[in-house]
Formats: sequence, C-alpha cells, structure tokens
Amino acid sequence: MTRFTLTCFAALVAAWLLSGERFLDAVFGMMDLGRVDDTIIAGVVVLEDWKAGLSLPDVFGQLRAAIHQGLGLR
Repeated sequence: MTRFTLTCFAALVAAWLLSGERFLDAVFGMMDLGRVDDTIIAGVVVLEDWKAGLSLPDVFGQLRAAIHQGLGLR
C-alpha cells in the first residue's frame, strides 16, 4: 500500500474512533446494511489477495517516480 492509502485508512479509523459510527454513517449518507457490508468487504479482500498473487508490476508507482524525477522532486 502507498503512504497515501495508509493515511486515508488511518484518517478514516481516527474519524471513526473520535466521532463514532453515527457520524460516518451521516457523512457518507449510507445505511448500515449488516451482513451485506460484511460480504462486500470480504469480497474485496479476496479480490485484493488475488490481485497481489498475480504479481503485476506497479505501473502507478513507476509513473509517479518518473514524474517526481522529471520535476526534480527526488
């Protein structure tokens, strides 16, 4: 995972810890769907594991590095 993704997840967890579930439900305008949410999350985890198993190249990371190098940010 990239630092950006980890930061987003950390911010989401921090918001949940500091404000409770009701705040996040109101912000995203979503209902608690119970088992449906769990099924979707489990499916995403399975798909992410499958994608990691493919050992695809990190094209986005390579592009980001090239842009940073081209702009002199490295």
